[in-house]
Amino acid sequence: MESRKTGPGRLRRLVGRLRVEEAIALAFLAPTAYLTLYAHRYAQTHGLLGARFPGGVLRFGLAVLLLGALWGAKRLWPQSSLIDRLRDVLPFVTCILIYTNLHDTIGFVNSHDVHQVLVHLDKWLFGVEPCVWAERFITPARTEVMVFFYGNFAWLAPCVPLILLFQRRWQDFRSAVLGIVVCFYLGYGLYLVFPAAPPRLYLAQEFHVNLKGYPNMLFALEQRTLSLLPADSRAAFPSLHAAVTLLVLFYAWRYTRRWLILLVPLVLGLWVSTIYLRHHYFVDLLAGWALAPLAVWLAPRLDRWWNEGVRRRAPS
Repeated sequence: MESRKTGPGRLRRLVGRLRVEEAIALAFLAPTAYLTLYAHRYAQTHGLLGARFPGGVLRFGLAVLLLGALWGAKRLWPQSSLIDRLRDVLPFVTCILIYTNLHDTIGFVNSHDVHQVLVHLDKWLFGVEPCVWAERFITPARTEVMVFFYGNFAWLAPCVPLILLFQRRWQDFRSAVLGIVVCFYLGYGLYLVFPAAPPRLYLAQEFHVNLKGYPNMLFALEQRTLSLLPADSRAAFPSLHAAVTLLVLFYAWRYTRRWLILLVPLVLGLWVSTIYLRHHYFVDLLAGWALAPLAVWLAPRLDRWWNEGVRRRAPS
């Protein structure tokens, strides 16, 4: 009887050592791995392989390698403060790796696309689709500026936690990381429930100016026969660019207020760029802005619930 309890007992002890963000990452990692490999095979079979699908497999392998290396290092050097700091950072890195893989795999999970509903909502709000309306402002110079703003997301998302990390404010750092990570995973769940291709794909036939500012009628005519494949991006609703950067402003206001003067114009520019560059419908931004306060409210409560469960599971 004792030997039969060993396996479950070890599993409970392993789970008990995990933080809530680590447990969520592991829960997402297994299905994401399957979807990544399935999408890779699909793309290979249909001649769509390109560079992004092998890249997804590579990113998944990197995530597994990082998690395995950290687990091994923690067992070898349980008292190491460096390992603890790496453990603090790794859930965020894993979260981003999962994010980059989900774009091209959601269509294999849920084929009930909602992008047409998002277009109707945008037109109900404004009378026009903002992404199509905005093409009148396209010039090569403006496009370069918008690409700059949009690209800032790569460092805006982790910037406040990194500042807190360098200041050795460990509790504030983890609070900010947990909120951002929870926001990402909530967004992933909504991606799966509400799969939506971005305007640049779904509305391709309605654009008559390319993003360099030149007429592009031939491109639009060719795209009228566009058929979205399961391997095409379905990560429009909600806009995590909007949600996470709003969280960044919140945590900057809470912990590092002096940085707000730099962050606010960059975040506002990023929000505008999501429409200009045809990455999002406006309702995606509304959903993202609503998701941010939910993550702020949920993250500490989720952490407390998990820690209380760990204490209950711990042997007396």
